[in-house]
Amino acid sequence: MAVLDPRNGTVVIRVVYDGAPMAGKSTSVAALGRGLGSDVYSPGEVSGRTLYFDWLDYIGGQFEGRRIRCQIISVPGQAVLAPRRRRLLESADVIVFVGDSSPAGFISDRGYLSGLLRVLKQIPGPPVGLVLQANKRDHPHAIPMEQIRSMTQSIGLRVGVVESVARNGVGIREAFVCALRLALERVREQMRRQQLPEARPQVDTPQELLALLKKSEEGNSLQYAAEVELIHARVSDVRPQSIVSEAIAQAARENETVGVGHVPAPPDARVESGLVWPPVDGRAVLHEIAKAHIQLSCSAQGDWSGVAQDRWQIYSAAAAVFDDINAGRMVLVEAARSHANSDRSQDRCVALANDGQGRWRLWQITRLGTAEAGAKPPHAAVSA
Repeated sequence: MAVLDPRNGTVVIRVVYDGAPMAGKSTSVAALGRGLGSDVYSPGEVSGRTLYFDWLDYIGGQFEGRRIRCQIISVPGQAVLAPRRRRLLESADVIVFVGDSSPAGFISDRGYLSGLLRVLKQIPGPPVGLVLQANKRDHPHAIPMEQIRSMTQSIGLRVGVVESVARNGVGIREAFVCALRLALERVREQMRRQQLPEARPQVDTPQELLALLKKSEEGNSLQYAAEVELIHARVSDVRPQSIVSEAIAQAARENETVGVGHVPAPPDARVESGLVWPPVDGRAVLHEIAKAHIQLSCSAQGDWSGVAQDRWQIYSAAAAVFDDINAGRMVLVEAARSHANSDRSQDRCVALANDGQGRWRLWQITRLGTAEAGAKPPHAAVSA
């Protein structure tokens, strides 16, 4: 990605922060921004989770008589955003991998690092440098550094490790300085090979990067849904003659309504890819409600409802249960298509989840206080 920008004589390099979800990528970039006295730009997040990237632009220092401009970017860690993550990684001159030292996070680190190494091997030109920033070293049960180094060696990775506590800014500067040195070594080798372009950067601003990512994802139906931020209709709002209503009617005829004695399992973060809309915002909502104990209740009509985290209302109609996952998916897709061009996707989602008894149930999750949540009629609920 590095270029010599003829407009201002700078060497432009890109430092990309990678890592598993919730490892501390955005926190690291924010701490770095505070240290550099620069603002971080983040075009989208849900519940503190990055959807696109964090962007920090900084000019300082010199290399071969030229000023150095750093485009510092973090990637989204969620599995559903893997294509977006890969595109950003492929543009890197150096990568700071933010590892999670907590026992649970350490399990994810190995898989993400292995995937990252496969990406790095496919990037043309001189090798892209890699720094492992072992974050959350203040965790009471932090994985010993010897075990972290052993893990990296077991996957064939020889890398410098910097310990950090990103929320306090500890180790952030040290990891960045190490990364910057590796990036400049790559630039020097590109210059030696006469492979360093003299041109305006392909991406010069965070707005340009956002537009590029959106364009690259055109044609992907799940990503398109995230971009236009679809509103999801309640099952009762679906057109009477639609394929959705027919599927629901068939399911209602073939299956008895679930009784009070059988409480269905609510959706959580394990909902399969492709069974939640919108795919990005909706996935973040599922992660949030998974932390809560949801007390479901059943109305006299057989509808199930509950509240999660005092923030989300969860609801499933009596007829919205299917033996066949494909029938449930038809309902999900039709509901997602029924309304578009909304700015309220962060306030709701629709998910198709296993009910714990081998069937599939369609759930609607709405942020409390929204018009849709307020419009839902009260049920004569029977505590389950």
